[in-house]
This record gives sequence, structure tokens and C-alpha cells, in this order.
Amino acid sequence: MRPLSFRLKIALLSAGISGLVLVGFGLASGYFLYRQKLQSVDTELRALGSRHPGWLANRANFERFSASLQFVFGEEHEGTIIFLVKDAKGETLYVSPGWPKTIAAASVDCALEDDRAAVGAEASDQSGPSWHGGGKGRGGGGWGYGPGRGGAQVVFNKVPRFLTVRTPGESWRLGIMGNNDLRLVVGLNYDTVASELGRMRNIFLVTLPAALLLVGGGGWWVAGRALRPLKIIAQTAEHVTARGLEQRIPASDEDPEISRLIQILNGMMDRLEASFKQANRFSADASHELKTPLAIMQGELENALQTVEPGSPPQQVFSNLLEETQRLKTITRGLLLLAQADGGQLKLAAGAVDLSALLEAAIEDARILAADASLRFDVNLPPGLRVEADRALLQMAILNLLGNAVKYSEAGGSVSVTLAADGSQLLLTLCNSGLGIPPADQPRVFDRFYRVNRSPATDGLGLGLSLAREIVHAHHGQLLLKESRPGCTCFMLSLPSLA
Repeated sequence: MRPLSFRLKIALLSAGISGLVLVGFGLASGYFLYRQKLQSVDTELRALGSRHPGWLANRANFERFSASLQFVFGEEHEGTIIFLVKDAKGETLYVSPGWPKTIAAASVDCALEDDRAAVGAEASDQSGPSWHGGGKGRGGGGWGYGPGRGGAQVVFNKVPRFLTVRTPGESWRLGIMGNNDLRLVVGLNYDTVASELGRMRNIFLVTLPAALLLVGGGGWWVAGRALRPLKIIAQTAEHVTARGLEQRIPASDEDPEISRLIQILNGMMDRLEASFKQANRFSADASHELKTPLAIMQGELENALQTVEPGSPPQQVFSNLLEETQRLKTITRGLLLLAQADGGQLKLAAGAVDLSALLEAAIEDARILAADASLRFDVNLPPGLRVEADRALLQMAILNLLGNAVKYSEAGGSVSVTLAADGSQLLLTLCNSGLGIPPADQPRVFDRFYRVNRSPATDGLGLGLSLAREIVHAHHGQLLLKESRPGCTCFMLSLPSLA
């Protein structure tokens, strides 16, 4: 699974944190708003129960009170405000004509039963019992003139209780208040408040995704601005190669932290460039200076071989020394070419080269090297395929590839050489039988001085493939390891075709 980008992580993290904050804020605000609305309704219920102190005097006043409600609130009050009056024994004294039949007496009577139980306790505690349970009001009850009291003033000494009753079609908020002789239940239709709370909840749920999208987009934009200097650093670092060590990251004054990082990276690249140029210069100078003494040694050894008796021990010593001298000359030339390639100073004497003929000549040399190993050569070389190249350098690269193929093939194996034209490219595929290159070593086959097989029987310093690749790159081509497995190893070389 592909990991998420840093910019996307920042956007998602911003949206997630903001979402948690907004949801928490919304829940807290909704709860407090609900409590505020509930207290507002309860306050109105308490006011309705205690607004007219004389309305509880007798049954006739009940009817006059209903008419006064209709006069004050209009006919709509029948579906908005309801009343229920009971005495201490639970007998109904008055019930509003609009009292919903779906409100079972059980929910109201339960509260009244709790109150009557409290009345029994009042005989032993004259401090004024109150209803217990949820929904208590903050203050004392109202007051009025109770029936059977001769118009004497009575006090609602019960702490008001409030509860919400839901019916199939509507909701009611009921307030229960009274004293030891009288029970008053006042109800307000709760649907309007519930609808208002529902609308606010829906508005919050609709705006929440938009807010999260806005916050996520802001996080994406902020992360993009923060990562812009890092993109410039990455783009510059991609162009820092052996031929592009002069690349530097543009200075930035936007952020002190990023500016400090750019300064450090540019300083590091300055030091790397200086060290690389010094090492490259040493390699080039040493290789160049070794050419003259090695040429003198080779000439002296060749002259000495002509003066000694054939087959004598001195001849064998001089022959071995001459072979090692020639090997040193090959290594020195390879190091010089690599140093020139690293510095971008590899000079090509380019011209039209018949690649097919060049390969045939190189294969003939390889057959001589493979004579003792009895290798079989499978060759497919269409004639007349040409490239523009430095003949000597290209021949060196091809000989290095063929030499490796012969060196690492088992006795009695095969070497396959195939040349084909593919549009504007010529593709050379060179395969050999053998043990193959282990997967762990395959990424490093073109590294300098790296040898897969380090046994004494296999000579070489590990410069052949790296030198061949540098030569091919100088000709605007490509050399790569196509595949390697037990029994087969294939390299592919591509060069621009010369029409």
C-alpha cells in the first residue's frame, strides 16, 4: 500500500482535529442550549401556575380561567396550554378540554403518588417536604386561594417538578406544583422547542462537513507552502551528480529554519565538490604520470626478451613482467578514462562506425580467449548497422563485456550476441551461461572495484563494467543488466542508430 504524502497527512490531521473540536463544541453548545430552552419552558410553566392567585378558588373559576386563557392567547391555546387540577385524594377537580387523551394518567399520577408519600412524611417533618427526582425547579411554587378554605390564601409549598411526556403525535412539558391539599399540573406543547432544536442540529450537521472541508483545504494549502522550499531542495538534489556538483540550492529568506537548512546543504555540497575534484584530479594526474614509466618498462622488457635464450628462466621472468606491465597500462588507462568521464572531460573522436563489423572482430578475439573453455558462440549480427562513436573507446567497452561473458561462463557453456535495430536505437544483447549474479549483488555490478566473484582464479579489478557504462553514456547510450539467474546472465546495450 502506497503511504500517504506528508501534505495529505497534514490536511487530514487538520480536518480530524478540527472535526473533534467542532463536534465537542457542537455537543456542548447543543446541551447547554437544550438546558436553556428547557429552563425557559419551565419558567413559563411556573409563571402560568402562579400568575392569578384567585383562580383556584372554586370550580366555577376553572371555567372562567379557561375563558380568560382563550381571551389572552386565542383559540390556539387549546393545543398549546393544558391544565389538570386534583385534590389531595387524587380526585380530578378540573381538566382542560384540550388535555391529550394519549397522555396516560400513569406518568402524572406517578409524580402525584410521590408527592402524597411526601405528605405522609410531613407529619413528622414540618420543614416542608418537596418532590424528589429529576427536573426540579429552582424556586418555590406559586400561591393561590384553595377551595374549601373560604378564600383563604394558600401557598404552593411544594417545589415544582417538571417532566417531558411524549405522545405518538406530539411532546408536552408538564409542570407539577401545589400544596398538601391541591395538585396543579400545567402543560406546554414542546413540539415548537423540539423543532427549533432539531433545525439547529440539522444546520450544524450540514455545515460541519463544509467546515471540515474548508479546514482540510486550508491545511493542504498551508502544507503546500511549507513544503515548497523542500521541493526546490529535492529538485536541486536530483541534478547533483558527478557531472553536476556545481548545482546549489537557491537561497530563501522566507523562513529562518529553511534558510538555515539550505545554507548547511550548500556548504556540504561545496565540501563534496572540493573533495571529489581533488580525488578526481589525483586519479587523472597519477594515471597520466604512470603512462611514461610504464611505457619505458614495457620497451626495456621487450628488448630484454630479445637478448635472452628462448626457454631459459630469464625469458620466463621477463615474459611475466611484461604481462604485468601491460596489465598495469590497461588499469592506468581505465582509471584515466574514468577520471575524465567523472569530470565531463572524456573526449570522443566520433565518426561513423560499422557496429556489425566491430562486433565480428571483437567476437573473433573472444573466441581465442574462450578456446580452453570450449564455449559455444551464438551470434546474430545483421550487417551494415552503424553508429556515430569513438571506435577505440566503443571497442574497449564491447571487449570488456565479451571478456566478462567468457570469464564467468562455465566450461562447455555458451555466449549469445544479438544485434537488432529498434527504431532510432540499436540494441545489443549479450548473454552467457553460468551461475548468475546473486540478487543482492545485482544493484552493484557497475560499481567501481566491485567484483561479484572474488576467487583468485578470476582476475580483474572490477573496472570493466563501470568503464563500459561510462563509455556508453558518453555516446548517449545506455548499458544495463537485463536479467541474471542461475544458468543465464544478460546485459543490454543501446546506442543511437546512424541512418
